[in-house]
Formats: sequence, structure tokens, C-alpha cells
Amino acid sequence: MINIHHDHSKDISATVELVEKLTPFVTFITAPPDTRFYLYINGHSYCYLVRSGICKVYHRNDELLLGTLLVPGIIGISAILPVEAGLFIQTHSTSEIATISTVQVRQLIAENNLWELLASHVSRVTSRLYTINTYFNVSSAYEITRIQLLELMSEPPEYKNNVSAAHYVQQKTSLSRSSIMKILAQLKKGGYIRIENGILMEIYHLPLKY
Repeated sequence: MINIHHDHSKDISATVELVEKLTPFVTFITAPPDTRFYLYINGHSYCYLVRSGICKVYHRNDELLLGTLLVPGIIGISAILPVEAGLFIQTHSTSEIATISTVQVRQLIAENNLWELLASHVSRVTSRLYTINTYFNVSSAYEITRIQLLELMSEPPEYKNNVSAAHYVQQKTSLSRSSIMKILAQLKKGGYIRIENGILMEIYHLPLKY
């Protein structure tokens, strides 16, 4: 299951504790930037524990960015997402990651009675997935851009301060770069946001409609 950054609606302590409980049973490796880890390999599902670094979660078919994994984070622990979902994570920075099959991690959860932590983690992530799904149902290019700018502001500083606002919105949506740049220029001119060298520095106010 995905544990994506920006979910402040529910307490993340269960996820953090779950990672801590599972850490003694796995081996972490140091993965360089741009390393990919797939949730399904040759028909088998895998779980990844991320202890440090920045990892982005993508939809495999169109390489659409879904979000940034919260650290410490877990992805693939419940294996409820079908192979067709085509999800994978890609390191944005040097990261510490442990790989374990979903079958093995579920055995560890049973042996160590971690079901309550798992349930809390899954509940929080399910809420986040629902929120992401609602993003795809907004109608206008401005509404889509507005949502992604708010998402960008809640990204880790080491990521947010090194990615242009236009690129961030483009990799998370199907909008053209020209339409994104036009909206950003209008928002900047209207005093709604502050952008320096393409980096979103501050949001003053983003109206629901524009």
C-alpha cells in the first residue's frame, strides 16, 4: 500500500512505528538517485521500506507522478493494488531502502502481532488514495494546477526547492507545459504566488476559480 507524502489528515505515528518494528528483519541498501523499484516483479508482489531519502511514486503506464513517499515510509505492504495499477517508486535522492516480499512481510506482521499498526497505516493511506482520486475529477486546467501547487508547497524542502513549479505540475497531470506556464504567469502577475527562477517560493492566496 502506498504511504504518500502530504497526508496530514490522519496521524502517521502508526506507519512510523510499523517501520521501526519491521526494521530488524530487513536489510537496507543505499540506492542512488533515479533507481526504480517495482511493486510487482515476475508475478510476485514486493514491499519496500524507505528509511531515508526522497522517493517518488509513479503510475507505470504513463509515468504519471502520484506523489512523494513519506519517510519513513512503506509501499506494497498490503498488495491490494492489482498488477494493472503498474505502480513503482523512483529515488529522487540517495535513499535507504529495504526490499521484502509481501508474503514475507505479512508473515512478520502475523508473528509479531502488528495487525493494529497495519490497519491504522492502511486506513490513512486509503484516505490519501481517495484524495488523489478526487484530484482527477476536477474540470478546469486552473483547478488542476491550483491543487498541484498546494501539493508542491507541502513537499519536503529539499525536493520542493529543487524542482520548477511548471515541471512539477506537468509530471503529475496531463496538462501541456504552455497552459501551465500561462496559468503560473497569471497567478504571479496577480500577486497570488511568488516564483523565483521557476521555483515556487510562496502561496499568498489561490482562489477556487480563476
